[in-house]
Amino acid sequence: MNWARAAQVAALTLLATAIVIACSDKTDNNASVDDAKTVLRRANIAEPATLDPHRSEGVAANNILRDLYEGLVTEAADGELVPGTAKRWTVSDDGRRYTFELKETARWSNGDPVTAADFVAGFRRTVDPKTNSTYASMLAPLKNAALIIAGDAPVETLGIRALNEKTVEIELDQSTPYLLGLLLTPATYPLPRASFEAHGDSFVRPEFMVSNGAYRIKDWRVGDRLTAERNPAYWDNDNVAIDEVEYLPIEDAAVELNLFRAGEIDITSTVPSSQYAALRETYPDALHVNPLLGTYFLVLDTTQAPLADKRVRKALTMAVHREDISRVVLGSANPGAWSFVPDGIVGYSGYHYPWRDEPREAQLATARELYAAAGYSPDKPLQIQLLYNTGDNHRKLMVAVQEMIRQNLGAEVELINQEWKVMLQTRKDFDAWDLLRFGWNGDYQDAYNFLEIFQSNNPLNAAGWQNPAFDALLQDANEEQDLALRAKILRAAEAMLLEDYPMLPLYFYASKHLVSDRVTGFSATIMDRIYSQHMRIVSSD
Repeated sequence: MNWARAAQVAALTLLATAIVIACSDKTDNNASVDDAKTVLRRANIAEPATLDPHRSEGVAANNILRDLYEGLVTEAADGELVPGTAKRWTVSDDGRRYTFELKETARWSNGDPVTAADFVAGFRRTVDPKTNSTYASMLAPLKNAALIIAGDAPVETLGIRALNEKTVEIELDQSTPYLLGLLLTPATYPLPRASFEAHGDSFVRPEFMVSNGAYRIKDWRVGDRLTAERNPAYWDNDNVAIDEVEYLPIEDAAVELNLFRAGEIDITSTVPSSQYAALRETYPDALHVNPLLGTYFLVLDTTQAPLADKRVRKALTMAVHREDISRVVLGSANPGAWSFVPDGIVGYSGYHYPWRDEPREAQLATARELYAAAGYSPDKPLQIQLLYNTGDNHRKLMVAVQEMIRQNLGAEVELINQEWKVMLQTRKDFDAWDLLRFGWNGDYQDAYNFLEIFQSNNPLNAAGWQNPAFDALLQDANEEQDLALRAKILRAAEAMLLEDYPMLPLYFYASKHLVSDRVTGFSATIMDRIYSQHMRIVSSD
């Protein structure tokens, strides 16, 4: 069975299972909902591991946190950066000092005012080593942040302070052009200090959670749904039209599709790649496809044999046919990735594998030579484990990759599937996997945001890759004020990353959502950020 046929069989099997599940589990989700309330039902890709904004990780959590919290800066429906909890800001001439003036009407969901001290506390909690935030390094541009993260300075020395109750000042080590975009991330959300002081880390439990966004948590039934309701204390509540939002954790795109067809969800988180072409015909108005600043890739364990050998890593990378992944497996919705940083970042021209334009047979010949030079053959095949998280699209793609590697090299790839939260823990155990499915959506539009996850000390560096020269280039980029020269430094860093093969890029993301005709105002930004407060529910009559 070739890889394409294997992928088709896997897809059909999962689809049949999904239909059975959808039919057997179908319930009347609106039976107990007050008819006077408008309810938006959003599919979410997984159960979030936590709703702690300073410890959150992954798209599933961030989809919810964007509705529950608001930072200094937020986004309009079209992705334009606009004032959030801050009503205005100023920047010093050298670009190293930002001053934010908060809205007087900004309040927590319990009615308490949101203060500058709340933002200071939130930033400090993110960089505090005791928090163990995987996103702490994102705040590295702030003065003393790197020292604090390393445990070499107290959190009180972080470059943020409250000038008064409603004024926040951020001081940077060097000018950081992408700072405002960075302020969209949960790592920079304010901390409800009174709740935190009363409940400690349990402040994120539904019964204790206090938030400052357009919605507040109402109920969380793990494995079923999380329900949020309008936050009457939100400064812009008069312009929030939807009363409640339900987030349903659904890891299987085929199940999502069946629930959408049954009218039980209003917005899907994605669509089954095998049905993309058909959906363009059957749901031309409901299907929304947009470019997305994100990369789908495999992480390679560089810490031990067999993938500690660069020759093996390169051979695996060359064995995968990206055009077929894009055209056959994904229905051409997602372009194949020959680099790590996706296209579309203004002012940045990325680096691509130099063998990208070679004939396919020449690529495979090189891959087989490297494979043999590393000591592998039909009598002694490479045996590796590929760990991925649950999902119909993930499985189809992993089956295709497995078959490509087997056909083109003769290597044996064992597929291991785990739920998202379990995989996040397993990835820390290098003995449990050799290849790891991963993806990265940009938190802000800058190449640094992609490259930084492979810094030696970054907790998101699942490959265990260590390269001091790469780290130095990223540091140089942080200190460079000339944007054109900075882009060249980042391109050199991307070249260094790709040429050492600690990761295997597969394709660039595109956001694909089915949206019910009862929803208006839907808009997905290039970061695929969707805010419930921008939408409305219209009558189906």
